[in-house]
Amino acid sequence: MLAESSVPGSDDWYLVRLCNELGAGLPRMHRLSAYRDGNALIPDTMWEGARESYMRFMRRSRLHVVETIRDARTSRQKVLGFRTAAADDATGDTAARKVWRASRMGVQSRQFFNDTADFGTAYLITLPDAEGAPLFQVRNGWDTITEQDTLKPWSAKHAVTVTFDAVGQREIAVLYGQGWYRIAWRRTSFATLPKDGTSWLVNADWTWAGDRIITPYTRLNLVTRNQTVDGFGVWEKHLDTVDRVNEITLNALTLIVMQSFRQRAVSGNLPEFYPAEHPQAGQRIDYNSIFAAGPAALWMLPFDAKVWESQPTDVRPVYEARKAEVETLASLTATPQYVFQSDSANQSAQGADLAREQIVFAVNAMNDEAELALADAMSIAFQIQGDDQRADADEIEVMWAKTNPASLSERGEAAAKFKAGGATQAWIDENVLEMTPGQQRQAIQDRVTEAFTASLAGAADANDARAVPQNG
Repeated sequence: MLAESSVPGSDDWYLVRLCNELGAGLPRMHRLSAYRDGNALIPDTMWEGARESYMRFMRRSRLHVVETIRDARTSRQKVLGFRTAAADDATGDTAARKVWRASRMGVQSRQFFNDTADFGTAYLITLPDAEGAPLFQVRNGWDTITEQDTLKPWSAKHAVTVTFDAVGQREIAVLYGQGWYRIAWRRTSFATLPKDGTSWLVNADWTWAGDRIITPYTRLNLVTRNQTVDGFGVWEKHLDTVDRVNEITLNALTLIVMQSFRQRAVSGNLPEFYPAEHPQAGQRIDYNSIFAAGPAALWMLPFDAKVWESQPTDVRPVYEARKAEVETLASLTATPQYVFQSDSANQSAQGADLAREQIVFAVNAMNDEAELALADAMSIAFQIQGDDQRADADEIEVMWAKTNPASLSERGEAAAKFKAGGATQAWIDENVLEMTPGQQRQAIQDRVTEAFTASLAGAADANDARAVPQNG
């Protein structure tokens, strides 16, 4: 039991408080995950008693747009490498690249950036593995929370992660501080951290596995937080618009389906009861059974009777309204219209540039935020390795791929102009030709090889010229 859970500032108090803050955020995580995974129903809670057939119809009415909005940003976020305080790293520090690849961050970074865009925050935990090499782990708000340092808000002061050990039948919570961490556990046969949208409330029934474990390699918190500028997901503030898009889609499909069964009516001098000579004399006539619809149905009508049939409703205005809502959503989330509309692909070059301008600025802002988290995580990784020169976070620079890459013809034309203007080939390789660090290193090696080959060829030609007898 945590005896000091009511003592502010104690490890017990921080563990319980942060666990409860984590639990309070789980309903939000569940709601955003439902939209992210395409499982959100519109409206949210009105259909508990609906038949499964209608639920299937509703699910088919959803337009999964939030993933497209997110991918329009995160697909442009690509880390090419890192520059550090080490010498000769103009094309990227090879040691940093090795650390990055050892944790398979080429793949993990996709989840890291996607979680940030969807939930507003994501986390990197930097730990030494069994052999002492640094390892990055990606986490999100389902099981991790931080409390940022008030003086350095880009750095976590305290953090908590919660996991379930199915083999040991226990739940494990790790409290991280600056330069230390401490492990707590409690016995349970199942994970108590809910995934169904309910909150999570804990008390002092945890047991510390031991004292604080000091991290001698760093004084930083091992948990690094990345977040959007305001802490909201890129589409979180626009869920009402997403709901409207789905409701309009549902209404349009409902109109289409219902019009497959047009309303019909028969008007004329129709008796209400069977006449005296009829076997069912005196009984009320069931016109629903008489005028039953069917492929071989034949109706017998009085001479002056008329049949009326409802006319179809034009659903095009409904779909036009949905298109307008999607355009509004794209505009509000700084997403280019052509992402949703194929007919925008043939716009002018200037129009395309203006359409991409907002998304470029938005991605650059996300890269600026992510660079703080990635630099701190890479700094901890180098501290684990004992490389103090490269561990200076202030000197670590993330090398990003171009947010708005140019075409090959545009690059070639621009490279010639910059070369004529006196730019160095190394600068052109990186900024104009948009080469990755590996491609830049290979280009340097290729130019050295070409120059050496050319010098050998020149020397051979000179020797051949001297060997030719001169006519005297």
